[in-house]
Amino acid sequence: MVPSLALFVSALPLLSWVCAVPPAHHFVEKSSIRLPRGWTHHGTPSPHTPITLRFGLTQPYFHQIESALLEISDPSSPRWTEHLTKEEVEKFSAPHSESIILLESFLVSHGIDITGDALQRTPASDWISLKTTIEIAEKLLDTTYSIYANHETGLTAIRTTSYSLPAHLHDHIDVVQPTNFFPSGQPLLSSLIVDDGSFNQQSGPAPAPVPQPNMSLPELKTLYRTNAYKAKGTRSSIGITGYLEQYANLADLKHFYSIFYPPALKSTLHVELINGAINSQNISEAGIEANLDVQFAGGISYPVKQIFYSTYGRGQNTNRSISYEDNGNEPYDVFLTYLLRKKTKDLPQVLTTSYGEDEDTVPINYARRVCKLYAALGTRGVSALHASGDGGVGRVGETGACFTPNRFVPIFPGGCPYVTTVGATYQIPETTVRFSGGGFSDYFPRPWYQHHAVPRYLKTLGSAYEGLFNKNGRAYPDVAAQGYRYFIVYQGEVIRVSGTSASTPTFAAIIALLNDALLSKGRRPLGFLNPWIYSLKPGVLNDITTGSNPGCGTTGFNATRGWDPATGFGTPDLPRLLKALKL
Repeated sequence: MVPSLALFVSALPLLSWVCAVPPAHHFVEKSSIRLPRGWTHHGTPSPHTPITLRFGLTQPYFHQIESALLEISDPSSPRWTEHLTKEEVEKFSAPHSESIILLESFLVSHGIDITGDALQRTPASDWISLKTTIEIAEKLLDTTYSIYANHETGLTAIRTTSYSLPAHLHDHIDVVQPTNFFPSGQPLLSSLIVDDGSFNQQSGPAPAPVPQPNMSLPELKTLYRTNAYKAKGTRSSIGITGYLEQYANLADLKHFYSIFYPPALKSTLHVELINGAINSQNISEAGIEANLDVQFAGGISYPVKQIFYSTYGRGQNTNRSISYEDNGNEPYDVFLTYLLRKKTKDLPQVLTTSYGEDEDTVPINYARRVCKLYAALGTRGVSALHASGDGGVGRVGETGACFTPNRFVPIFPGGCPYVTTVGATYQIPETTVRFSGGGFSDYFPRPWYQHHAVPRYLKTLGSAYEGLFNKNGRAYPDVAAQGYRYFIVYQGEVIRVSGTSASTPTFAAIIALLNDALLSKGRRPLGFLNPWIYSLKPGVLNDITTGSNPGCGTTGFNATRGWDPATGFGTPDLPRLLKALKL
């Protein structure tokens, strides 16, 4: 039986007697990584540099969330879409009271006042944040922080490659950040390809010119037949994730609508600023990624409410003119815990995210903790969609470049089993676009909903690429959409962009239309999508059976009938999806 939150609260006064003299702690390494690609040592931070440490406490009751998610996301279950309440999720996310007591006594033993504003907790107390300095953080974690620079992005970050905790805390704390997660510094704008007309779909010499179609909003809506349903927009909403100073420019959005979809000119883009973020409207700071996301998510789903979430969080950038008090927390956990604090009526029913990292550059304990946050969101009724990356089976953003010797490079969070991952197609009839990220996670095992579709594909693959990927890992993408040469407005000009960053808001907007239709009939939103997607009958989605996603010196995974790790189950068709939901 799960203890009530009142138990946790009542336990806290027990700390009043804790001695403030630091005991002799036996530190044991908690997490260690090799310095990720592109990063080099760049100096030593001042010991007085502020930093906010976030302690992710172990969640002994989290299996209740996973069990509930299995039931409420299964369309054959009588509990399908009976999502959990905020209070239920917080109860199942909570740590044991002993974990809170041990962490806080450890902090008190280092002279930290746990009664003031320096210490903050999430409603479930599963994350406890401490505002402190580098000097104290180094003592708490028995580590040394350094300034690192990324020669590819120009970013600097205060990080360490390893940290330790007292042995008695290891079973009570999953992760501490910011420590050894080095952010990529780019959206899947590490995937987003700005098209100057020179991009060639084929790798290697082509025997003949390759057709290079463009994709405008009206063409996309026609292709996926989104005009078959007129959204009500009264209760449904779609959230667009914005990280890393990717600002959604309202003037560009209005310009886009004036050209491609005038009815949406009267719409409003709602903006929420998280963790000290801004959403600058200086036209020179407009973000290609952010503009793409809001223009197509809004253009397809109008008049569904559109919310742009701008979250600040990455390592210190010494070139920035804007200073942030936080200095360093990672955007994924900060943003997701922000959403989970919300009442259900204030949550977006679908969330589109076009950002990611090479999985092997993310500490595994951090990756698993973030994936749990997505599971919690799923139980709250949120459909989370992520781009699959643009490296084919290779590195994100650099098609064909294999940065791990003799190994394909999976992506995170796209490899998390609790998100819906979106690959890319191009041309009509549709075929796989070569950059469509796809593969198998090394961190997460194959989830229950893939137990039939993935082995079927692996059987057709045979021994190809033996040893290059984890056959038992969570496979992705789950679905796909057009991702090639989208017309967007950026800094007042119409340009073309390509990437799974384009596919993802497109598919998410169609899910937003489905949710709108469900809500208008008094039904509940879909929430976590994958079990439903994997249960759909053949022909509901547009099955993509041609093309592949080359990389790492290979032709990559081929598209074929049914599911494949190039385009998943295929691209959307709104009328058929509505029919599948009996709408």
